[in-house]
Amino acid sequence: MSRTKFSLIRTSLMAAATLIVGASAANAAGFYIQEQSVRGLGSAFSGSTTTLNDASTVYFNPAGMTQLQGLQAQAGVHVIIPYSNVQNTGTTAGTAAGLPLGGTGGNPYDPTPVPNGFVTYQATNNLWVGLGVTAPFGLASDYGSTWFGRFDSTKTELAVIDVQPTIAYKINDQWSIGGGMNIQHASANLQNNVVLGAGVEGNSKLSGDDFGYGYSLGIQFKPWETTTFGLNYKSEVHHDLDGDIEVTNFAGAPVAAVTSGGSAKLNTPDHLTLGGAHKVTDRLTLQGQATWFGWSNFDQIQAVRDSGAVASTVVQNYQNTWAFAVGAEYLVNDQWTVRGGLQFDETPTTDEFRTSRTPDGDRTWVSLGATYGFNEKIDLDMAATYIDVEDGTIDVARGNGRMTAETEGSVGILALGMTYKF
Repeated sequence: MSRTKFSLIRTSLMAAATLIVGASAANAAGFYIQEQSVRGLGSAFSGSTTTLNDASTVYFNPAGMTQLQGLQAQAGVHVIIPYSNVQNTGTTAGTAAGLPLGGTGGNPYDPTPVPNGFVTYQATNNLWVGLGVTAPFGLASDYGSTWFGRFDSTKTELAVIDVQPTIAYKINDQWSIGGGMNIQHASANLQNNVVLGAGVEGNSKLSGDDFGYGYSLGIQFKPWETTTFGLNYKSEVHHDLDGDIEVTNFAGAPVAAVTSGGSAKLNTPDHLTLGGAHKVTDRLTLQGQATWFGWSNFDQIQAVRDSGAVASTVVQNYQNTWAFAVGAEYLVNDQWTVRGGLQFDETPTTDEFRTSRTPDGDRTWVSLGATYGFNEKIDLDMAATYIDVEDGTIDVARGNGRMTAETEGSVGILALGMTYKF
């Protein structure tokens, strides 16, 4: 590799890392963040293992790098605009201790930019290397400290930053394989109110961070020139968030008896995606895929003090889920490609254990997108998505009583990305 190309790769990776550090500060919304490709978003991720044909394939199917020529760099940003409304249906949390019920929490989410960056390089006729910097998991909500559900949650911040060095090999014109290592840094700040005594409440905060490691594997198979199948697997990653368990009264003074160092485990789910795409004509491609998520490894949030004593346990009992997507791409002319797609994405939460930290429901996606080729070197991708979140219920024991509520929500996404081919 020439010194000039190495310098270009290094500059591109530094820019991508800078973007993702910004994402950590912004606290990306949603526990799993699919939005790692603007082009993929435009078709509701119905072709992410088969037809991306840009550097974001590093994340979704490493084997797809074998479809890219030379050195390519890509940067994108998705602005996620979530809405949630949690309505009280008979909450008693805190009232037995003589504390006020509290008001509504309003929409706990702010619009959040989620950036990502990728670089791929064709080293030989059969060998490719690449790197992706993404924020694939995150939560961010702030209800305030006076709402009726404050004994369940007041503030949630979770950011997972993922760096994925990747390699791919083209076996022949039909088969390609790829794999990468996932190096993740997770940080969390989980807060809620607690009853300290009759008529007295305070704030409980669990914070910590950790590095974890996993892997990604991918295959692409083209039995015919017009048909592509893709398979991708991402492993679960185990994090042991090491930090502090702190309880303070509302004057800000720590409650010494219950304040200490501590930790909590966080396991991100593994997932397996199988997709297929068929070029019906020279201009029209149809595509679809299914993804299985192993969410059942996220069964609880248990805070453990450095002494080994369990400070708190919040059962999550997430269930394994499926997501299904279909879509199409149409080549309008040499400059414009348009695409669209639908996705149904099951929630891992259940009515029995759902909390206000993740007031989630089954999601139905509608997506549109386009790519504009400025010239042989620069492509501009754009996409927009609306996600309807199914209504749900919350009914959990909190604050010497119960929090009961109904939830509703939706998500809007606007995305823009650019690819440069050196």
